[in-house]
Formats: sequence, structure tokens, C-alpha cells
Amino acid sequence: MCGRWLGIDFSGDFRQWSAGRSKSNVWVARVEDSNGLALEELTQIQSLPGDGTPFDRLVGLLSKRECDATAIDAPFSVPREYVPSGSHAELLNLVARIDPEDNRPFPSGKAFREAVVKEGPPLSSPKPCRRTDCYWRCKGVNVRSTLWNGVRPGAPMTAACLTMLHRSGCPIWPWCNSNEKGLLVEAFPAAQLLTWKMKFESYNGPYRDPAKTRNAQTIRDGIVAGLQKRVNIGERFGHTVRQSADALDAVLCCFAAIAVTRD
Repeated sequence: MCGRWLGIDFSGDFRQWSAGRSKSNVWVARVEDSNGLALEELTQIQSLPGDGTPFDRLVGLLSKRECDATAIDAPFSVPREYVPSGSHAELLNLVARIDPEDNRPFPSGKAFREAVVKEGPPLSSPKPCRRTDCYWRCKGVNVRSTLWNGVRPGAPMTAACLTMLHRSGCPIWPWCNSNEKGLLVEAFPAAQLLTWKMKFESYNGPYRDPAKTRNAQTIRDGIVAGLQKRVNIGERFGHTVRQSADALDAVLCCFAAIAVTRD
């Protein structure tokens, strides 16, 4: 059974999307299945081919719809009561009407939060959660609120992702059928690792504390060892996924895309 999927480790920090940034945390992975799953490409967003900004190039890549599905590590919506008229399409249109500041490719978290809350009911909590967020929180996974713009905000990431969804024009699951080409899927690497009964925390690093850095490296090594049983990473990308949690997350995202398209 053939197939091709992309996984994207996303960011709501507009600086990570700068064309001149040498160490961005936005990574794109491509997994294919011709005779078993294999990692065929792993690159930072600035290295994508094409014209325009890195954000523009990613929009262009998705718009081609050359993959069965692409999974993005970012929220695809907000709590139900803040979705305009209960329509996800209207939510995307709302975000598209927000003018980005300072030549950013997407609205700031503050502008996004204000626009969404203005259209919805008063906030019942400073950090309202979606049902899926509540589900994973109950299982011990740290999840950021899509409408929180304080310390460790989720609003900037959500604004960036919804802008990408709108501009790409691709079908979005679960609002579209899973057999549509170029489908976009929300991914959550920590939840994927938990589902596989693998360690899902503290594998980022490096940290200021050398002991924490060593521990993060050990956890990443363990994740990669487990992942190798599911996809052939190969020598070409092995070092990268062991050194970068962001690159590793991009590969993990591919499995959300595979899960949706293969039921």
C-alpha cells in the first residue's frame, strides 16, 4: 500500500518564520510507504524551495495537495462556544480579517484572542479549553489554552495555524472526509507518545541545568529507538531527530496523518 504524509512541528512565534533564521523550531517531515514506512525528508522551514517568505512557501507546499494528508502540531480550532455561528469556516474567515502587525505572517496572540472573544460569550475562565484539551489534561498531558495569551500562551500558535489553514485552501479533517487528497489534520506528539506508552515529557532541551539536558537526551534516544520500530528513520536523519525535539515532533506528527487516512 503506497502513501505519502507530511508532519509539521509548528510555531506561533513569528520570529521562527524569519527567512534569515538559521535555527528555526519549525520542521517539516515526509514519510512514505512503498515497502514499509520510511522517513524520506526532514528539513527546517527556511530550507523549503519556492518563492516568498518561509510561511508563504509552506502555504504553497500544502496547496499543491501532493500528499495524502499533512498533520500539524497546532490547534485547529477554539472552544466550541467561541466558534462564530458554530462554523469552523467562519472562524477561519474571522482570523483572515485580522490585520497582522509589524509585517508578521499571521495575527498576534493578543489580536486573535480579542477578535474571537469579541464574537463569543464572556470568558468563563482565563484559559478556556476545548473538549480534546480537557481529555488530554485528565490523562496528565500539559495542554495550552487556545485563547490564553499570558505566560506560555496558546493563542499565538492557534492564530498562526488557523491562518495557515485558511490560506492553504486544503480540506480539513474532521470537517472533510478522510479520503480527500491533501487533507490537513491536527496532531499532538505528546498525546501520540502517551498512546504508545512512551515517555512524553521533558525531552526538549537543552536546559540550563546539565543534568536536565542529559536526561532530555536520554528520553529522546528512547523515543527514537521506539519510533524506529514503526518507521525507518535511517542514518541520514537519525542524528537530527536525536538532537532536536522539534525535528522529532515533526516525524511523530506524520502518524496522526497516517491514522486518519488509514482509519
